[in-house]
Amino acid sequence: MDRRTAHGVLWEGRSLIDDAPIVAIATAGSANRKTGPMIQVWIMRQDRAPHEAKRLGLDVSVCGKCAMRDACYVVTAHGPRSVWEAYHAGLYRAISAAAFARTAIRWGAYGDPALLPGQLVRECNASSRGWTGYTHQYMHPWAQWCRGVFMASVETRAQEQRLRALGWGTFRVGRKDGSDIAEATQCPHDVAGTTCIECRACDGGPRAIFVPAHGAGANAVPAERLRRRKEE
Repeated sequence: MDRRTAHGVLWEGRSLIDDAPIVAIATAGSANRKTGPMIQVWIMRQDRAPHEAKRLGLDVSVCGKCAMRDACYVVTAHGPRSVWEAYHAGLYRAISAAAFARTAIRWGAYGDPALLPGQLVRECNASSRGWTGYTHQYMHPWAQWCRGVFMASVETRAQEQRLRALGWGTFRVGRKDGSDIAEATQCPHDVAGTTCIECRACDGGPRAIFVPAHGAGANAVPAERLRRRKEE
């Protein structure tokens, strides 16, 4: 398989959240130790570098009202910034869904994949070897096509239970010590080092996956904040 085929600009359009210009870019050859060599799809504003968009609060265009925005493990000044700069340097060609044949896809290396056209995502997934993806937009009518395709990303057990009752698979970020896992299954990477490309449990199926708060923002998600967080 030549992963370089799925490397380029997949889609350009307007955010369903605030009508800002956004772009979806696929990159190949990821060195991410958790995901393995999956195609990474980044969703970001076209007109602002990701780290600047975050500083100005303009990341709402691609993140919505995600409760984890202030504690996100993605460092926007690193990977997302590099991808955005390469895009503005004209280093990416336009690609179609056909480029994803026989690849494994990570939707939303940055940004929420619910903002992409559902038909386009389905076409990419149809010939792929599998995918993972998460959305915080599950409350919006326009994001309902994501049920069965992406996991509903939640922070509380109440959210988890409510979304599962509606037919969503869920992915919950909990306390750093993992003490609130409850009935969910801990991410196999945390347990056994299984990569996402091997596991692919987060493909929208009817599962409840749990991961303790981690990454650069882990300490910003204490149990007290999780308990206070309002239900959406």
